[in-house]
Amino acid sequence: MAMTARPTTRLLLAATTLILIAGCAPEPATQPKSGASPVGAPSPVTRKLRMPETLLGLTKNMDRVAIEGAKRHLDTLKREVDPATSAVGWAYGGHGPDADMVFITGVSGTVTDQQGLVERALSPYRVGAREDVDAGRLGGTARCGQGRTELKSYLVVCAWADPQTLGVVAFLSSRPIGDRTAQFLDVREAMTETAG
Repeated sequence: MAMTARPTTRLLLAATTLILIAGCAPEPATQPKSGASPVGAPSPVTRKLRMPETLLGLTKNMDRVAIEGAKRHLDTLKREVDPATSAVGWAYGGHGPDADMVFITGVSGTVTDQQGLVERALSPYRVGAREDVDAGRLGGTARCGQGRTELKSYLVVCAWADPQTLGVVAFLSSRPIGDRTAQFLDVREAMTETAG
């Protein structure tokens, strides 16, 4: 008789698969950085990112594999801003009966080429067609895509870029996932601190 894995176990395995899949993707191409500031350069950074204690009612997941999954591309994102003034990466959830999880990764600094950065931020993830979505009150550019992990967990990944922050929010579930734009915007706002 075959045993079935609990949803939490399946999602942690899916998180491991997500790490491995994303880890096999090529590093995004970085744009050469010029020493001179372009005309109309963005204003000094007034936004930074933080890791809230809870996201969407989910508490921080303390599993090492889940945390590594969230931080997997943090160094890549740091190289995309100049200089990185804050960096976050963590996993939330995975504890309840449905074991939904949310992974966040983001950096703040001076962001240029918002469209290109959003595409490069999404490229390591196993998602299909990426669609523009509402970037919400914080502005910028945002896109989301849906897919499945190798272990058949459902996946929605959204990325945003604005002049001062760049980030990725990944939703992982054992059940089909619909549109997560509203939750993505909630997570983005919860991660963002504005000075002043």
